[in-house]
Amino acid sequence: MRKVPIDVMRAVSMLYIVGFWHLLDYTKGVGWHYNPVTYRLTVGALSLFVLISGFLTGRKDGGLARGEIWRFYETRFWRIYLPFVIASGLFLAAGMSDAIPLVKGVTLVAMLLAPPPFTLWFVNMIVLFYLIAPLLIRMRGNVVAYIGICLAIVGAMSVYQSEMGRIDMRLILYFPCFAAGIFLAAETLPSSTLSLIGLPLLAALSLLPTLTRESGRLENDLWAAPWALFASIAVFVVVMRAGRNLKPRAILTQLSEASFFMYLLHRPLYRWMQSVWFPITEKAQVPYLLFVCLPTIAIVAWFCQRAYTGLLERREVRVAAPTG
Repeated sequence: MRKVPIDVMRAVSMLYIVGFWHLLDYTKGVGWHYNPVTYRLTVGALSLFVLISGFLTGRKDGGLARGEIWRFYETRFWRIYLPFVIASGLFLAAGMSDAIPLVKGVTLVAMLLAPPPFTLWFVNMIVLFYLIAPLLIRMRGNVVAYIGICLAIVGAMSVYQSEMGRIDMRLILYFPCFAAGIFLAAETLPSSTLSLIGLPLLAALSLLPTLTRESGRLENDLWAAPWALFASIAVFVVVMRAGRNLKPRAILTQLSEASFFMYLLHRPLYRWMQSVWFPITEKAQVPYLLFVCLPTIAIVAWFCQRAYTGLLERREVRVAAPTG
């Protein structure tokens, strides 16, 4: 059963990144979208997407048995990693990233040997989180032990950074959001009036450390870590509570379903559509990107996701079919 609030959050987060934050990069001379407010909104959107990934990963009750762990990795290899590798090839063909970062990405070391590939760093990071997800799922039954293992992981990444200086700080910035998602998947979400007021207030207070920073990018700044964690938890809990009686809307369901492929494909598609035809005047560029390019990307991503899901389903049928 699909959860409509999750579809809403995934669709809105992806539309913000693909249809605003990255879209305006393809206009000439537009830079107003880079400002202190949008930097914080971008961290919030990405952290919410990471938390949702953790939540959906952590829906498994209890720990994962040995055979289930293999199945867990196999599923994510086919559904996440293989499309990521194909998208890396598209980025290389489109000239959007050098070969070395892309090779580091597909070998899963890019976030540990920065710089990672352009835009695809996010998927590279999520795949690394999936590698340790079975451990987190096993440990979450004991709150103290769970917090301890999460702190140990953050500590290990911090020590590695202090010794090597090569880690992409976004790995540390967003890991607590993924861990929070896995934990929340096994618990009853807060629903009291106090929690629904307190969590947004805590998120607002977590913005204070970021105000001491310069107005530059915050996505690599660990001072944004409290904001990433508490903002994602607050939005997730409030939307899940407010939207529990919402009826499914086809457009939201389809956008949510296509969100992963939208992220993988949007930059090569923007680049390709720019090369085919692009308005000369800045005044016409934003409407063209927004009302022609963005819907095209959503439709292409939806068809690609549907086709790929169909291939995986047929493969699973063949694997499950008795032989001999």
